[in-house]
Amino acid sequence: MSTSKSSKMERWIILFVVALVGGIITKLPYIKDSYYSALRAAMGLTNTQFAFLLTAYGIMNTIVYIPGGFLADRFSPKLLVVISCFGTGLAGIWYSFLPPYPYLVAIHAAFGITTVFTFWAAMVKITNNLGSGDEQGKMFGLLEGGRGLIGTVVALGSVWVFERFANEVAGVRGTIMYYSIAMMIAGVLSIIFIKDPAKLGAVEDDGSKQKWSDFKIVMKIPRVWLCGIVVACNYMAVILFGYITPYLTDIYGVSNSGAALLSVFRSYVLMFVASLLAGAIADKLKSVIRFWCYGYVGMAIFSFGYLLIPKNHSLVWVVVINFVLHGMFLLAVKALYFAPIDEMYIGKKLAGTASGIISIVGYSPEMFGYTLAGSLMDNNPGVAGFNMIFIATGIFSILGIIGVVLLKKSNDNYGKMLAQKEQKA
Repeated sequence: MSTSKSSKMERWIILFVVALVGGIITKLPYIKDSYYSALRAAMGLTNTQFAFLLTAYGIMNTIVYIPGGFLADRFSPKLLVVISCFGTGLAGIWYSFLPPYPYLVAIHAAFGITTVFTFWAAMVKITNNLGSGDEQGKMFGLLEGGRGLIGTVVALGSVWVFERFANEVAGVRGTIMYYSIAMMIAGVLSIIFIKDPAKLGAVEDDGSKQKWSDFKIVMKIPRVWLCGIVVACNYMAVILFGYITPYLTDIYGVSNSGAALLSVFRSYVLMFVASLLAGAIADKLKSVIRFWCYGYVGMAIFSFGYLLIPKNHSLVWVVVINFVLHGMFLLAVKALYFAPIDEMYIGKKLAGTASGIISIVGYSPEMFGYTLAGSLMDNNPGVAGFNMIFIATGIFSILGIIGVVLLKKSNDNYGKMLAQKEQKA
């Protein structure tokens, strides 16, 4: 791998641009998170109709994760990122006109194409190819931390844009247009700065096209599926972690503004710090899988920690400390979802396909996680419901530990087999 200063600088610029795109690209489909009431009123939709827009997006995502991985291995990742930027921007411009409901559904399905099918695996592929196997933790930690930080800055900009308009409808349209233009700008930066891995000369990828036989090979690798299961355990815990905000307000009497502040801290500050630390520590250990072992143990300890803290308002500071430590372990694991690809002996040429399989398994809790959490809360009112949430979080953390142990064992056995083959050769 080239170690020249210009080559290193080039890689950091590429990583920054990829993080920039990754931090902005999902803002349009998830714009309801920040402007729910205003957006729903502007479109004149019921809550059910509004919710179905994200359902359409989620269904499309599920369909295209694996094909998107194959696409990233077969075609230029740079071209796919550029298409994703302009495709998302154009769909966003259409969205800003607030068309009739059937078109809104179609737009959200289109977002599934432009933010997942053509982008997600391409983002993973580019990041994976920017560093050697010993640098994967750092690369993906910086990617995730950068996405969070850039996403925060861009989201704050959207608030400023929204407030510039005289009424909510105009504000919503202006905000959607703001994100759409931001995507177009990101597309231009991608054209200028991103290079395909083979052209950068940073990795073993020779730039050859993937064959169908290569795709079938990755599909048959148990380590990839095990990695997806490990990711799913963490992603489910991340979903449940969102209930800490109502827990603090309902049980410990924290004000809504205080809880909102902690929510922002969790989503952005904690994610940024945890991502950077995760990458640095994983590279120091020379094993993302080994780092995950420690991460899941920490997740389990602090998940059950909530149950041991007395439900007394004066002890809210203890809960907040537990929340910060729990979040650090939880989000550190999350930051490195795709970092073990090299460690699992998956060639960089096949990183896109591997990430597609990991994604469809790993993000599967989106299809049932929120419903499960809601059911636990509805069937166990008050403190009992929150306790069930924390127990479930602990259970998924333990399942994650089991998954990581199995993954490590499978990976070690495969490594020994390769070593034996090399000795015989």
